[in-house]
Amino acid sequence: MFIFLMLSLLAALTPQEGDTYRFPRYPAGDGTTPNILDLIEGRCFEYLECVPPINSNIECDPDFSFNCTSLVMDFKKDIAYQEPCTLGPDAFEDFVNNTAQEFPPNSHLLWSGTKEISHVYGLFTKRKTLEDSLVGFMMNDVAFCGSVETGFDFRQCPSCQTFSESASGIFWPKASAKFASLASGEVEVVLSASNGGRPSFRNGSIFRSIEVPKLTSSKVSKLTTILVRDLGDNSTTSEHCGAGSLLELKNIMHEKNITFSCEENPNRIRAIQCATNPRAKECIDLFNSDKEPCSSYTAFIVVIVILVVIIIVVFLLSLYYFCVYKHTKDQSDKAKLTVCCNA
Repeated sequence: MFIFLMLSLLAALTPQEGDTYRFPRYPAGDGTTPNILDLIEGRCFEYLECVPPINSNIECDPDFSFNCTSLVMDFKKDIAYQEPCTLGPDAFEDFVNNTAQEFPPNSHLLWSGTKEISHVYGLFTKRKTLEDSLVGFMMNDVAFCGSVETGFDFRQCPSCQTFSESASGIFWPKASAKFASLASGEVEVVLSASNGGRPSFRNGSIFRSIEVPKLTSSKVSKLTTILVRDLGDNSTTSEHCGAGSLLELKNIMHEKNITFSCEENPNRIRAIQCATNPRAKECIDLFNSDKEPCSSYTAFIVVIVILVVIIIVVFLLSLYYFCVYKHTKDQSDKAKLTVCCNA
């Protein structure tokens, strides 16, 4: 019953489209998002006023002291009127540092190749992804590249020689590094096992190359890896906990003195997937597995109700005996005794 109710809620919240990478590959011809400075400043004010869009999972606080106008200027100065592929490694340093935000312990949620499902999962578990932080909320799904002539290129962002030279390729790794460095307590990460034969913990991913090095035992006590396999994926190349790249991740955490655990397709994740495809075999199996606990629970409740009824009946009978029957009998005995004495 719990899973059924959860699915009903998730059906309205889970995006229907496939998963995307943190760095969107914009099609040829796409340039900087129109009105980008107004857009990100407006998002900043929304965040600080705690009036985000529906289903958002931000960690807002009316007492935040961030200055939205100043933050937008921090972003603008490192990209506007600059050569788009030569920003340099120090670009966005002030912007990322000045939006740095502390989250409560045990609330960080990292992800790699599982953006959409991770965000829905975070919404229900109250864990925070980078996109739930101020800087992530401001820049999520925004395209940006500079232009020496016009400030921003709104027509087409050029293809740099390597992605790490582009504005997005500099900004997002830097924001991810700062976010991971602030993690504390127990951290969770959602990884994809359906990568077409590629490792779940793969070289070149932001999680492996940027975020994992920032996790330290002085702040992080445990990393829980949630391995997600797509519905209908019966591929023999899909990875499993305790093998392949997941074993590498376990060994790295061991060297860091951070406790490591791994779960494959837990019900709380599978329920999110089933919200958009309830007829999948894995979902039918999940529904069936939920019936037995419900039947056992119902049987338990029935037994308790029967016992309570029995106790009430016994109590009422006892009350009748002492208050009615015994009293009537005593009165009858007294009457008989009076007759005998008079005789």
